[in-house]
Amino acid sequence: MSRRAARCLAILCLLLFLPGCWDVKDVDNRLLETAIGIEPAGGDRVRVWMRFPLPQSQNGAHKDFFVTKQEGSTVIEAIDQLRLRLPKSLDMSQNQSIFLDQALAKKGFMPYLEFTIRDRTVPLDSLIAITTGGMKSIFERPNPTGELSGIYTKLFFERYGGGTSQKNVVSLWEIFRGYYDPLEECLVPVLVTDSETIFRVAGNAFFKNDAMVGMISPEETLIYEIVTGKMSPFEIETADKMNLKILNSSADIDTDMRSGKPVIRIHAKLSMTLMDSARGIDIKAKHLEASINRLIEQRAAAVFRMTQAQESDIFGLGNRFRGKVPPSQYDRWPKLYSTAKLEFKLDSELKNTGLQLRRRPFINPSKEK
Repeated sequence: MSRRAARCLAILCLLLFLPGCWDVKDVDNRLLETAIGIEPAGGDRVRVWMRFPLPQSQNGAHKDFFVTKQEGSTVIEAIDQLRLRLPKSLDMSQNQSIFLDQALAKKGFMPYLEFTIRDRTVPLDSLIAITTGGMKSIFERPNPTGELSGIYTKLFFERYGGGTSQKNVVSLWEIFRGYYDPLEECLVPVLVTDSETIFRVAGNAFFKNDAMVGMISPEETLIYEIVTGKMSPFEIETADKMNLKILNSSADIDTDMRSGKPVIRIHAKLSMTLMDSARGIDIKAKHLEASINRLIEQRAAAVFRMTQAQESDIFGLGNRFRGKVPPSQYDRWPKLYSTAKLEFKLDSELKNTGLQLRRRPFINPSKEK
């Protein structure tokens, strides 16, 4: 073989290792879906909504998004039928959020979200929310603050945007973790339609296995944030009509097994600052701290009663019993949690009060005698 022929053969062999793009679809030929909604359509059928951002207004229209919906006996069938109607390839790799109707959540979310595992293109960090009142207004109304489709929901929940301690953020991978891990359950935000801002938080749903079994209010979600260490600065109103801002929190959790029953002691600490107070009220720091302790401890007792009655450990306390319960008994944890003895004690500390705690704060006393 000549040297020239050998050189040509070597080049041809190297071409086999070069990546090709023969099966890649250009971005101009793809529809990038950013939000999915799933709701009942009567009987055993479901309706799937999808929203696509548009790069520019089409034909002079003011909408910067495109919405479509499709019914099917399953979510997968509805998506397949939707592909037959779209002029471009459906791409779900840019999904930002998935909305599931509350009626379906009560039946169990697995039949409706399992497609995300099998499809393998939906991002695992997509946000999950439960909705009431239908998907029409959520998907067909433009975002009031101008963000592109999908970004509005991200900003609504994330702490770097409009997220607060009352808006629990749950990703797709977290809801599946709660389903497959018997030692904890998931807490998913519940949204209701709003005439001005598309939607608002009505509470947070808790589950047993994959079925929604109850909901705690936004105020009660504060307990979840304190116990799990996810607390962010948050304002709370006391029974004395005073507004306090919780600056930071911590929780020490002690666990034990006694006579086959879990014993859980939670000692939480809060540091707060006074934001506003009702006029004419004599404010005493110790009284205010005791009022907050009593208010939050009562809320904690109510949340523990609700979740224990439904055998739903939203706090992930079962993970603290991994060394106390044999792995073969992990499936019994929901039942053990329902019989657990739970004690919650709070110590709060008021800081940065300035002159507002003075009984008679004469800042500029009169010089007249």
